[in-house]
Amino acid sequence: MTDTFVRLVPLPAKVEGVTLPNDDGSFDIYINARLSPARQQETLEHELRHIRHEHFYLDMPIDRMERQADGEALNVVLHPPAGMIPCFDSEEALARWLSALCTQLGIDLSAL
Repeated sequence: MTDTFVRLVPLPAKVEGVTLPNDDGSFDIYINARLSPARQQETLEHELRHIRHEHFYLDMPIDRMERQADGEALNVVLHPPAGMIPCFDSEEALARWLSALCTQLGIDLSAL
């Protein structure tokens, strides 16, 4: 995993945590020092999921990133072809997209 530096700092009441990417590829995570220790741990885990899911490099709606960092399973292609970052709200949506892509590429899905 990438270098990650965690700091407890007083933040506004509505801000539980924030993560900032650095130019060297590391990340600074700031956790609100006013939170309970249990909530600080939950917030840290949430922020680490943002890093693991590469949210700093995706063109994806913030609400989806937050849902994914909260633990919701979303079907997201992390390394799609240049210029394309499809996001899927369900397995059915992913299946439809794959079917359409295979049709465009002339791939017979029944052979897979």
